[in-house]
Amino acid sequence: MGISVLGLQPQPVCSAEPILTPHPDSLRRPVKRVQLLFPPMVIPKYQSRQSALFPLGLGYVASMLERAGHEVEIVDCASEGYDTIVDIGKDRVVYGLSPDQIRERIVRYRPDAIGISCLFSTQEKRMLQIAAIAREVDPEIVIITGGPHVSAFYKQLAQNPNVDYCVIGEGENIIAGLLEALNRQRETTSVDAICYRQGGRVVHQPVARWIENLDVVPFPARHMVDMNLYFTIGEPQGIRLDGERRKRAAQMTTSRGCPFQCTYCAKNVTWGKAYRTRSAENVLAEIEHLVETYGVEHIAFQDDNFTADMDRAAVIFDGIVERKIPITWEAPNGLGVNFLSVDLLEKMKASGCVSFTIAVESANSARLRAVRKPNYIKMAPPIVARAKELGIEVRGFFMIGFPGETLDEVHKTVEYARGLKLAVTNFAIVTPLPGTVFYNEVVQAGLLDESTVDFEDFTYGAGELQLAAIPNSQLRTIRKIEWMRTIFLDDDGNFRHDVRLKREDVLDELTKAAVLFPDNAEIRGILSQARRFYDIADLGLLRDAV
Repeated sequence: MGISVLGLQPQPVCSAEPILTPHPDSLRRPVKRVQLLFPPMVIPKYQSRQSALFPLGLGYVASMLERAGHEVEIVDCASEGYDTIVDIGKDRVVYGLSPDQIRERIVRYRPDAIGISCLFSTQEKRMLQIAAIAREVDPEIVIITGGPHVSAFYKQLAQNPNVDYCVIGEGENIIAGLLEALNRQRETTSVDAICYRQGGRVVHQPVARWIENLDVVPFPARHMVDMNLYFTIGEPQGIRLDGERRKRAAQMTTSRGCPFQCTYCAKNVTWGKAYRTRSAENVLAEIEHLVETYGVEHIAFQDDNFTADMDRAAVIFDGIVERKIPITWEAPNGLGVNFLSVDLLEKMKASGCVSFTIAVESANSARLRAVRKPNYIKMAPPIVARAKELGIEVRGFFMIGFPGETLDEVHKTVEYARGLKLAVTNFAIVTPLPGTVFYNEVVQAGLLDESTVDFEDFTYGAGELQLAAIPNSQLRTIRKIEWMRTIFLDDDGNFRHDVRLKREDVLDELTKAAVLFPDNAEIRGILSQARRFYDIADLGLLRDAV
């Protein structure tokens, strides 16, 4: 395994003096107690919804460390402090445990090491804030960072004095091996996929291997948190269309990666280029565990491409039916349309599927080719139609704002999306995420300055980076209106009388949109229709109005 020193001349693979610890002038105590923290979340004030999701990545790491004999605690700052919302300017809010509450948790647990996950680039400041708090609490705490953003941006983060190690890629085996090195049970140089400072240098030990058999990884350590917190809040990602009912929902993954190599996707830095799966039996065992242990009624499969192995997916769906597992399920992150068939849709329905998302992205073939995205333009309509016939809700992901994209091109995608008549249409404004080919292209073209970038801008609906031939402000308006159309309006443009949302959620969403776009007559019109509808309902005149 090679070792590179960032910013300096390459070093030989074998050093004359083995590195026993990254800080040879500091004799740290053995690492026994490990605290894993998921940072507070930053979201645009008017364009995103809060969510409460068990942090699967930390759950997997926790289960591996527990197996290795460590004492472990998980602190989900975002969900535990769900009701603490702070306006941080630029139309952004942060929700989660406050800095003082995080400090108190670290003081109370007295960890020898902490691991901080950075799932989204927008969490970078919060991650570094936690690292600074931990350093103040105890200068001897070993501070480890990981997650997709760290896997993409480790070169810069490793230079932060409050970060001891950056873990690159999937962290289960890496962190376990790193703690062995910290406890003098192996050489630090034998641990791959880490980046750290050594003697004034930044040392990078690249990824040497990925976990081939995912079945060896134990189920996430959900027993380390109060799962009822997530059930009580009842806010997974995306807007819910199930009215008052909040099922006991949980998230899980059955695979890692995706067969495709879209230039805007950062999955390679986290999972590698290969598509790896858990066995159907292992997946079914976790589903049964969730139902029997936590009373889970609904599962959101968070895979990047759940059905990419269609035969394996079919075995899972048949297994749910054969074992009579009482669940409903959804696939919110997107399924490849080419990995769906009429037969598979029928198996999905029989096994409890109520919703899935397709990621067509654009109705412009040239744009799809430019980002190496499979072209589903002609394949999607019959799949959507059959799913709807089966009673499965279909949502859609689309992207607008590609470099140089014109208003005519955007309108083409909008009209295509409308024609599918989806339950929810999500338009993302093209954003170069760290770790993607697209991000590197944007930086190399001089469109993004890494020295001044604010990653809190990196949200799909509120970013300021102007790439398209039309203003971002116009793209944001289109994005919001198209999202509201699918949820609140019928085919004739009238407010739906069967909106499957609570009244307060409807009015909250529409009021936020009116605040964000005060001059937009269409948004004001939808809000007025909604208010009139609920006023009539309150007067008991709804039957006459209909």
